Amino acid sequence: MTDEFDLVVRGGDVIDGTGRPRFAADVGIKEGRVAALTVPGVIAGKETLDARGFVVAPGFVDIHSHADWLLPLDDHGEILAPMLRQGVTSLVVGNCGHSLAPVTKDSTRLADVSSEILRDRAFPYTWRSTAEMLDAIEGRGVAFNVAFLAGHGTIRQSVMGNAPRAPAPGELGALRRATRDALREGAFGLSAGLAYKPGVFAKSDELASLCNVVAEEGAIFTVHGRAYVWISPFYKPMLLGAPHNVRSVDELVTAAKRGGARLQLSHQIFIGRRTWRTYPTVLRRIEEAVASGVDVAFDAFPYTVGNTTINAILPAWVLDHFEERIRDPKVLARLRREFAMFRLALGLDWSDITVTWGGGKASLEPLEGLDIAAIARRLGVSPFDAYVHVSRESSGAARVLIGTYSGDDSDEEPLRAVLSHRLCAFETDAILTRRGRFHNPASFGTFPRVLGRYSRDLGLFSLEEAVRRMTSFPAERVGLPGIGRLAPGYAADLVLFDPLRVGEGGPNAVPVGIDKVVLGGHVVVDRGATRLDRPRGRVLRRR
Repeated sequence: MTDEFDLVVRGGDVIDGTGRPRFAADVGIKEGRVAALTVPGVIAGKETLDARGFVVAPGFVDIHSHADWLLPLDDHGEILAPMLRQGVTSLVVGNCGHSLAPVTKDSTRLADVSSEILRDRAFPYTWRSTAEMLDAIEGRGVAFNVAFLAGHGTIRQSVMGNAPRAPAPGELGALRRATRDALREGAFGLSAGLAYKPGVFAKSDELASLCNVVAEEGAIFTVHGRAYVWISPFYKPMLLGAPHNVRSVDELVTAAKRGGARLQLSHQIFIGRRTWRTYPTVLRRIEEAVASGVDVAFDAFPYTVGNTTINAILPAWVLDHFEERIRDPKVLARLRREFAMFRLALGLDWSDITVTWGGGKASLEPLEGLDIAAIARRLGVSPFDAYVHVSRESSGAARVLIGTYSGDDSDEEPLRAVLSHRLCAFETDAILTRRGRFHNPASFGTFPRVLGRYSRDLGLFSLEEAVRRMTSFPAERVGLPGIGRLAPGYAADLVLFDPLRVGEGGPNAVPVGIDKVVLGGHVVVDRGATRLDRPRGRVLRRR
């Protein structure tokens, strides 16, 4: 044998990402790519990793991440190290309608406000277009493979600010041109966040028109829907007809069908105990859409809590001119009545909402880690007033964890049904910064938790199927070139894990059973210790 490979991963059980059964093989790596997959013991390399007792899988693809505003920072690898430690080698960013580009001189201020909960600290926008942004990020180097989506909200801000109305014909033309430009400059798709300003103001005709551009360019439309609850402020009549989360899926499927676009429903969740019962209907609607010819799938995280902005559950009529309305007694009186009705109707308690970051306000720091009910007791006010206080004082920037996402500690039936579905890709939806003292557990344990708790322990799906839906499936949905499989010619991004031990390590802890993570042929995680001597990732561009 000669040392024809830079690195040989020897003696492991390969799960190649396609879903087929594992097999014993050695992996030969050369110049950052998989060059050989052979029977054990016949190839040699300049370096060797002993993989005996471990599964060797492709690096995990996080199809829904919010790392955008960290990537321009020199220390983004250190901040995002928990993602590497759980085996993530590729990030899809620009989700929920917010992206780094395209921006104008005037819209950067609006983009900063929209991204406040996603940022670690401020930085200058040295770009305007998507192409300029990709060049800038690439020039600094990245600690992951990164694929960018263009945010509908960001594009809308660059054309018409945060105007709470439908675009005029000329503005719609500008939105279409900006979307097409972003896709042709390397973005893999268009994302929308229909519960966030300004996406919340977009109607179905606007979405369908932009889906048409996405379809013409062969890209994908990913979307945070208007409603993940059975009743909301977004659809009328409120109490008659289908549950609102079902209407949301119907609206998005219809927009994608009208425009001809491939559709990815972001973080499919069911919020509130009285929403859980709707999960069979939502999943059936998605299956019916597929049967009718719509290319649609979804993604989800394996936790019953999720991170978002404190304003995410406010209705659109409050978000328009928010700073004024959140101080208007008449507005607050109406909002108090609506919140009382919605909380009762949803089965969502004030104790289900925990503040993890107070938006950088010193007065709110003592409240971080407390739920709204506990904050109310501390302040001596009602829970509603405590919620408004945090929202108002943080200018809507406070970050929260909301519980009852598809279950709770005593009942995970909706969550397990979602995770088990063949159309579900696994994702983190994580917001990971140095801000605040409390973080989303998905930032630390998503993929090990799927492999351990839901595959090995509960047997919801095979280990091979779990790996497929965290590697080749999301890579193919987004269109990532040379990513997501362990096969000759693919990127040498690997995860070595112990199938008997793999699992999350607890809150903010290193996961268990992840032995090594390889990125571009280089070991970047070794038994929980990261090697960040230089960026090993790549900026991916749609061809």
